Amino acid sequence: MDKMVLEVQKWLNKTYKGKNGYKTIPENGKTGNTTVGALIIGLQIELGIPNPVPTFGPATSRKFPGLARQERGAKPNNLIKILQGGFWCKGYNPGGFSGNFFGDTENKVKDFEKDVGIEPTGFVDAKLMKAILNTDGFVLSRSSGRPHVREIQQSLNREYSKYFDYIPTNGIYERKTNKALIYALQHEEGIGHIANGNFGPATIENCPTLSYGNAPANFTRILQWSLACNDPLYDPYPYNGDFSPQVETAVNLFKEFMTLPPNGVADMPTIKQLLTSNGYTGRPAIACDASTVIDHKTVKTLRDYNYQIIGRYLTGNVATDAGLRSKAMTHEELKILAVNGIRVFPIYQDGGYYHEYFVPGKGTEDAWKAIRAAYELGFPSGTTIYFAVDYDAYDFQVRGNIIPYLAEVRSVLDITKGGDLPEYKLGVYGSRNTCIQAQSNSSVLADYSFVGNMSTGYSGNLGFPMPTNWSFNQFHETTIGLGGSGMLGIDKNDYSGKDPGVSAVNPPDNPEISKEYRAKHDAFVEMGKNIPGLQKFAPELFATNINFSSTHRVVDIPNIASIDVEFSEQLNPPTEGGTTTTLQVTPDGVSGSLESLLGENIAQFTQNRLGFYEDFIDNMATSIGTGAIQMTLKGAGTSAELRVTAFKEEIPVEGGGNLQLAVTVIFTVDIDLTPVTDAFTSKEAKVAGAILGFVFLLALAVELGLVVVSGLAAATVVALLIGDQDDIDDDPA
Repeated sequence: MDKMVLEVQKWLNKTYKGKNGYKTIPENGKTGNTTVGALIIGLQIELGIPNPVPTFGPATSRKFPGLARQERGAKPNNLIKILQGGFWCKGYNPGGFSGNFFGDTENKVKDFEKDVGIEPTGFVDAKLMKAILNTDGFVLSRSSGRPHVREIQQSLNREYSKYFDYIPTNGIYERKTNKALIYALQHEEGIGHIANGNFGPATIENCPTLSYGNAPANFTRILQWSLACNDPLYDPYPYNGDFSPQVETAVNLFKEFMTLPPNGVADMPTIKQLLTSNGYTGRPAIACDASTVIDHKTVKTLRDYNYQIIGRYLTGNVATDAGLRSKAMTHEELKILAVNGIRVFPIYQDGGYYHEYFVPGKGTEDAWKAIRAAYELGFPSGTTIYFAVDYDAYDFQVRGNIIPYLAEVRSVLDITKGGDLPEYKLGVYGSRNTCIQAQSNSSVLADYSFVGNMSTGYSGNLGFPMPTNWSFNQFHETTIGLGGSGMLGIDKNDYSGKDPGVSAVNPPDNPEISKEYRAKHDAFVEMGKNIPGLQKFAPELFATNINFSSTHRVVDIPNIASIDVEFSEQLNPPTEGGTTTTLQVTPDGVSGSLESLLGENIAQFTQNRLGFYEDFIDNMATSIGTGAIQMTLKGAGTSAELRVTAFKEEIPVEGGGNLQLAVTVIFTVDIDLTPVTDAFTSKEAKVAGAILGFVFLLALAVELGLVVVSGLAAATVVALLIGDQDDIDDDPA
């Protein structure tokens, strides 16, 4: 908490509470948009603007009188208090919060002007006041700011800010710096009278061609700035306007990275690629992606236009005027592409075009669906599957939702390593920022990026460099072909060569899959991903055809334990001779809770373990929707059979109808615990406790009283089964 920010907040509430347009703000000592917005509303009230809003717009600029140092003995006023409050919220000390503009405040105004990059005058005009009353940073960011970029930002403010508000000078290249660079280019092109910060037709038409020995200094300096902002690798510091061999080398490095001809020339396509995400859309391409199933006519079109690799979808539909049309690859299509020498890279997208899609558990579900589809189509190990994030995810959304989603995908892909399933690589489709974060995040570490640069207005594209692992760069939507059934809508892609795609597939001998089977399998994946350990020990159930009328043995440790999975179309009745607990599930929740089941015994369990069990029940209930969770245990002592069933009553089938499915995990244990210490310090028992990720279900049964383990404290069994070592006594007897 900042004491001076708190004082500003208290003053704002005391001074403007009850006045038109002002809403009381929290008094927490934390700066941010809420406090800054309140300062702007206070300013507008002082200026007599009838309907104040928390935006420093044209009317506020017109009415702002300007502020300068006062004479000795001048009375304080609220405009100066707002100025000083803005400084405190920005991290500057203006010498107090007095409402008087004397020496300390004047010095701080001059310091701020220097930080902005303009000549220090000590006078606060409307433009400077607007820069003070926002949350932009004007000092070098400690976390990601670059001094050279800050120097560029200050130069842009000093020389070209008649076209734009003062941009941040925090050393971070982002949207405002990007647009300022385009304004600077437009000014030097002589089109300042129509400058708008967008790289449009007039900017393209007037764009220079710069090369060694033929490069005006002002254009060259903008080129140097643009190279430096894109990546430190291309930084040709100092920015002196000289097209030196160093600048030529930087141009070639950038052009090689972006697959442009490395001829040392900064022409319009090069400059536009530096300053926009899509670059010059008229450039040729050998890669594309499409939502249309390729046939003999459209594959000829691809060949006629020299396309050599195409991105196609593993699953899903696309909306048309005639209704939904499948965009999923077919076996016949892949044969046609292979015969014609056109490689394929698979894309997974069954949504992913809005923020709410990326919820916990969705990455796991999507990963298994993608693996299953890729396996059924015959894509071999080493294939990269690109998971789509097809919207403009803000930075906080990328960190808070997209990265956890992709981490789930990565964990599933890692599960398949070393097993019978193909090992697929993780690719990400999305904005530059999304792809950059997926590449660098330790829990994701995406292998390749398919960058959606066609969306030039995305906040995740403007001001962000290309990820270094990019394989495909989507830059222009178009239609190819001369007409009729050979016409094909595509997105043109640059191709880096990092991901070779797939030239041929080898599908397994599977029977045709019905809609009913697909619906049932999707339901199993949704429920099965919430059964701890099942994905690890039975990945083939999630990705290959399974027999829903058979029992599947997934773990067998002789003389210790076995785990089976069985399926049925209804909830089985309780097993004779066993103890059963059933939780009914509806869309409104679960009929009962862990607390009600445990009763007065709840006090003996750790919060971590309670949370573990609660998460299991909640997640399972969410995947079930309507149905039940059932636990049945037979036997006593150290020999027991635990059956845990997830029953889903309503499984919609494409085209109409509903199915039901019960998934039962059967855990059978038969361990000799005599003597206790010898048995549980043995290698076999330790291995069993370490690798069976879902034996916590047995521990839950112990704690619910469904089983009594002879000769061993229940808490000790629980600790050994789920690894809660803090619960193990030194002397369990």
